Amino acid sequence: MKRRLPGLILVLAAVIGVVVASRDTAESSVPQFSVAAEGWMPSAPALGGLIESWFCPGVPATGEDGVEGEILIANRGGDLLEGTVLVLNDAAESRRLDLRVDPWTTATLELHSTLPGRITGAVVEIEGGGALVEQVAVDPEGDSHAPCANATSDEWYLADGFTVDGSLDQVILTNPFEQTVVANLSFTTQEGYREPGSYRGMTVPPRSIRVVDLGAPGAGAQSEPVLAVQVEVTRGRLVVGRSQEFVGGGRSGTQVGLASPVAREQWWFANGRNGAGITEEYVIYNPTAQSVEVDVVYLGIGALLPVEPIEVPARQVVTYDSGTQADLPDGGHAVVFATASSEPSIVVERVTTETVGDATGTSVLTGALARNGYVASTWYVPQAPDEPTSDALVVYNIDNAPGTVTVSAVGRSGPVPVEGLTDVEYGAAARFTLDLDDPLVAGRQLIIEATTRIMVERSFPNGVGELRTPSWAIPQG
Repeated sequence: MKRRLPGLILVLAAVIGVVVASRDTAESSVPQFSVAAEGWMPSAPALGGLIESWFCPGVPATGEDGVEGEILIANRGGDLLEGTVLVLNDAAESRRLDLRVDPWTTATLELHSTLPGRITGAVVEIEGGGALVEQVAVDPEGDSHAPCANATSDEWYLADGFTVDGSLDQVILTNPFEQTVVANLSFTTQEGYREPGSYRGMTVPPRSIRVVDLGAPGAGAQSEPVLAVQVEVTRGRLVVGRSQEFVGGGRSGTQVGLASPVAREQWWFANGRNGAGITEEYVIYNPTAQSVEVDVVYLGIGALLPVEPIEVPARQVVTYDSGTQADLPDGGHAVVFATASSEPSIVVERVTTETVGDATGTSVLTGALARNGYVASTWYVPQAPDEPTSDALVVYNIDNAPGTVTVSAVGRSGPVPVEGLTDVEYGAAARFTLDLDDPLVAGRQLIIEATTRIMVERSFPNGVGELRTPSWAIPQG
């Protein structure tokens, strides 16, 4: 450990250096967000554009046995929001709807009623912008949320895949355009990197969704505890998501998510947890042709914790178990995974399996990103939980300075600061949680505004006992 400490301090300094670039510089310009161009996480674009687009790759939406899909569309302004929604499914069916959302309200589109499908997705287009859009999978084994993408891309990555004991790992290729898209899919298992011929030159017809079930018989990836995926589009552009159902191998429950359009050199998590009944693993995928060394920096635990670097060979996956880390205290922590190089090289996802009472559930979350040194100080939640929820918002203060945060609930007359969540003080580089236990907050759109730059992770009930589902709030772009 002593051998690594000086290097670890340098990595920590580099990590902090990336995100403490001048706030004036970051906030004085108007960001022109594009996933393909800048490789950031889903965000709330600046107002004033002609058309604001949100791409939702899709969720299970058969309507059978309690399996339902929804799109939440929140109007974050005081004017009527107007646009269209293109709904499409894996049966190559599509339907376009007119959209109107009243000021400061959130509308719900039921995909299973509008256009049922094994997987149904949507493209939401807003005239002039001002929306927040995410997809919701409703399932008896656990609900999950995922913000939709702001743009399509010609490359996408998924670090965690799992097909043990018949667990379902579906890669969702969604083409919202008028032209056929051609893509190659490759994957990495414990045995190494593979490029099956059957996944080269795959076509996705116009306005349709193609589902690649990697655990299906003959699909080439059955009974795999490690299964990272890379999608390269050779003609056109896609949005890529994932639908997982865990039925064994130590995992349980369901999860939907959005793939990452880029590999990067740093990945952040706010709501890491260590303790009885919790298994927390981080899946690190290196899709590049060069081996990389990854440092793990725990934050918000009061002391620097030396961690041996993790070597991730080219086109390989390494799983890091937080529970094996000596001296990691029980309770919550933030964590960042960083390479010594400034070159984009890894994708990191957190896999948490937790038992609470008689219920066990597994959740998967891709890390958050800084964008060229910019981290937002304002974040949005399209819809708060319908029930009082403790520790519902997990916040990490990026800056080495104390600050305050205010949470506002949005009603028909606009945002109103929540009693007890106004000017809440926090320390420099602190991790803290916020309760959403005021009944007036239930089901409302939320705005989280801080005086420093923060990262905000949601921890909301998933409908099964006291289990939670994680997702990122949506940062201001």
